[in-house]
Amino acid sequence: MRTRAWRGWLRVAAGVLLLLLAATAATAQDEQGSGFFRKGTIDGTLDGMTEAEFKADFPEYFPVEGSGVARPSAIPDIFGPGAVLAVGTVLMKVANYGFFGNPFTNVSSDPSGQWPGASGIEYLNLALLAVGAVNPVATDPNAIRRVSSGTEFRPPTLDPEDKMYRAYDGILNGARSFNDDDDAYPRDEGLYRAGDKRFDEDFLDGRDNDLDGSIDEDYGALGQQTITCVVRDDTPQAIAASAAEKHVPLGLEVQQMAWAYSIPGFTDFNLVQYTIFNRSGHVLDSLFVGGLVDMDCGPATASSYWQDDKDLAGFPSCVLPYMTPSDGSDRRLQGPDMRVSGTPPEVPDDSSLCTHFDLRINGFSVVDDDGDLGRTAGIPTFLLVDHTIDPLGKTGPSQVGFRAFRSYTGNTPYAGGGSPRTDQERYEFISGNAGTNLGEDGLINQVMGDEKGDYQAYWSCGPWLLVPENGSIQVTVGFTVAVGNKELADGFAADYGALLADRFSGGSGALVSKYPSLNNAFTIQAAAAGVYEQREWPLLTNGHGRETPVHPTAGEGSITAEDCYDQAPRTVTFAGPVDWFDFDCNYCTGVYDSERRLGLFHHTWNAESPPPNPNLNVAAQYNYADNQTRVVAAGDNRVTIAWDNLSEVTPDPKSNRLDFRGYRVWKAANWLRPVGSAGPSDNDWSLLGEFRQFHEYNYDNTSGLWVLQQQNYSKSSPTSTDSLCPKVYVPNYNFPDGRVGPATVDICLQLDDLWDRQSGQVIKAEQIGCVQVRDTSGNLVCDEAFACINVGRLPCDNLVNWEHRIRYPVGRYKLVDREVKNGFVYFYSVTAFDSTGQGQGMSMLEGRRAATEADGVVPQALVLEGKSAWVVPNPYRGNRNIADRPSSWDLTPNGSDPTGTHVDFMGLPRGRWTIQIFTVSGDLVQTLRSEDAVNESIRTPVTVADGTTVPGYNRQQDNPNDGQASWNLISRNGQDIVSGIYLFTVESDGSTQRGKFVVIR
Repeated sequence: MRTRAWRGWLRVAAGVLLLLLAATAATAQDEQGSGFFRKGTIDGTLDGMTEAEFKADFPEYFPVEGSGVARPSAIPDIFGPGAVLAVGTVLMKVANYGFFGNPFTNVSSDPSGQWPGASGIEYLNLALLAVGAVNPVATDPNAIRRVSSGTEFRPPTLDPEDKMYRAYDGILNGARSFNDDDDAYPRDEGLYRAGDKRFDEDFLDGRDNDLDGSIDEDYGALGQQTITCVVRDDTPQAIAASAAEKHVPLGLEVQQMAWAYSIPGFTDFNLVQYTIFNRSGHVLDSLFVGGLVDMDCGPATASSYWQDDKDLAGFPSCVLPYMTPSDGSDRRLQGPDMRVSGTPPEVPDDSSLCTHFDLRINGFSVVDDDGDLGRTAGIPTFLLVDHTIDPLGKTGPSQVGFRAFRSYTGNTPYAGGGSPRTDQERYEFISGNAGTNLGEDGLINQVMGDEKGDYQAYWSCGPWLLVPENGSIQVTVGFTVAVGNKELADGFAADYGALLADRFSGGSGALVSKYPSLNNAFTIQAAAAGVYEQREWPLLTNGHGRETPVHPTAGEGSITAEDCYDQAPRTVTFAGPVDWFDFDCNYCTGVYDSERRLGLFHHTWNAESPPPNPNLNVAAQYNYADNQTRVVAAGDNRVTIAWDNLSEVTPDPKSNRLDFRGYRVWKAANWLRPVGSAGPSDNDWSLLGEFRQFHEYNYDNTSGLWVLQQQNYSKSSPTSTDSLCPKVYVPNYNFPDGRVGPATVDICLQLDDLWDRQSGQVIKAEQIGCVQVRDTSGNLVCDEAFACINVGRLPCDNLVNWEHRIRYPVGRYKLVDREVKNGFVYFYSVTAFDSTGQGQGMSMLEGRRAATEADGVVPQALVLEGKSAWVVPNPYRGNRNIADRPSSWDLTPNGSDPTGTHVDFMGLPRGRWTIQIFTVSGDLVQTLRSEDAVNESIRTPVTVADGTTVPGYNRQQDNPNDGQASWNLISRNGQDIVSGIYLFTVESDGSTQRGKFVVIR
């Protein structure tokens, strides 16, 4: 979008802030008054702040002018365009301020929890993290039991390193459960011995966490999109923040990782994992984790759409059996081939130890009362997926589940079953057991509310006792949306009861199929349960069912323990090795192969993965004016889409094979920015072409190996009548005279070229310099992958069928789209797909097409030497209905673009210029300069390779050939201009051009 936007929130002076508030005041109103947010969230730090209160709570971002205090480089992801999980169908914002979702709709147009895709249908306001504990060394009675929640968690410092980070499963240095940097423990450390390999020890946060001199050199990423950050509750800003209650920190650090999938069956949910460290310097006792969840259902265009929701407390909560796959993909089955005769003695030798195991579903939901005439067709669900457990139940919970739960309408007082509003109330609630049956199945048992309203919920899990300094616990939650309605959900409790009584036809499989929300939850829990497989790992069990490692710490001497199947206690000494115990009495955990005498690795979140989508030149993080190495996208009635070969050099994280096959190029046009939309919806995309890669192998009979076909795909000695290249039937061939139809034509391909079978179009692989990295000696070398090829699923033993694949930057491939008009916004997405298996077992996985408003690209007219500038459209007719305006490029207004419209100046000269716009009486209306920012409010700053931060926006003159500039019809006084005749001048290099245009409103 080429409108001159308001200054970004972290750059504004107080006057500009007031302008933005005024411009968006209409959208800020609700039945609660003129609160700063979409609605009050009933939490001490987020409940209906005024502008002054907001500034007071975030003083680090609004320093007094002239104070000499610099604003931080790393912005919190609550302002402007932030971190959004967008590879699946649930578009969810992730913040580094103790919550996910987007309650800050007046300062960011990001989706909160939209589904499906950028539909404008919201299902989430926010989900706050709350952590409470007892400080046993506190002398002040008010500091003994405290709870840190919401924006009391903040980035550790104002340094640029403390920001949001992005990755994906299989990324360089981020391969999960893999020793990326080939390092080892230098000395004994807890359960690990000196020389043990280290895996995923350096969390992705821009810091050297393992103190080895390298940053983020070995971390673990999940899914096709990972977003990480670190927050703490003891920052000076959090302590000084103004709120209804003074914040007393516990000394907590939280490593937060959120991720999403783009693979079939996994797209309707997002996961968030909190690793919570005690950095207080002393023990913390009775630690609980929980928080506020405010799910809302309805179109963002509707006023107060959250007021007609219905409560679905405990839906879907249940315990269901999961049959262990018998195809060998999960070794936890432990059949006769994995057991020496007589081990374990109580199990027959011809049977398996784990034919099935239970999956616990811990969730709650809300639902729209009437579905909004079919628009709100989903049910959002919050899930407690996993947390740290103690099989003995002595230091922590023995199974995953809610400790306490309550759901209520937003205005319910705490004493009446509503939200806790002080630390005393919060700790009282999260340490209790309201709403759950802890003594039975541990599931939610609160009765669902009868009336419709704005339902919220508060939950907790725990406790963890005596968490030591630098000790940690981990909690994983999920947010999912599935098709459903109130009538369907109301039948779940009866159906589950019938299942338990063995009266539900079809068993648990039929129950899962009947309820899509349950199907999502079941899929999540099955993925979290993962599989057991053979892999090198420093800690592997030494017996069937033994899941818990035991070893004394230095000075502890020895430990004597007895597990479920021991005939007598065993003693573990500090000088001896780690021993393993079965404390949960479950052969499905701690899987062992006694036939081969080896323990197996528990691979959680074991999912297939398509190649990651390539990096694009139209992406916001690449397409900015200060990126001098970019491939410029916007041209004169054309857009050049360019991308790199990241998809080709990334092995599948599950198989470690190079299984890339090709790309699909997508385009979204005619987007009008519907209210609440963060970008094109799934229905807005159209396919420009499917391009498969020529990267073939020939079988060499001499060596018995598959050899890469390096030569031009043509005959070596053609005759005059021979085709130089294979003739291929193309259904929609583009003839030189413009006709499109079937034809048989020569298709000439070289290594890594791409071609479209439908049109015959060939995209040549550009011969450009590789992406360079430094090796261990500090020398610059080409970045490359080395992994097994996917041809015929050949074995990967002894590195025989492995290949080096060099990584190239953006520009490796280019495609020109000429079906565009200057001044209109377009979106592009390039998805990568793979090809695995053979014959009927062939399958294909593809990344998901997605883009946000910040990724939009606008074609621009060329510089025209010797021609006077003019205005388009002229006259401008500002009809109330956007669709009726002749300037069909107008968009629906929003907070960052309060008019949604623009007129464009064409034929501008090369070099710097200044446009001044006047009334016919000579009053100056506005001044535009070639260096002005045009999309600053939707583009965040970018950190470049040398570590410096540069503006991430485009300018009016975005490149030397850009001869077009936009004006949003806002005067220099911040007001919409009125109907009339306007004059303009263009000053450049001592020359002046003059013109006029008409505005009719």
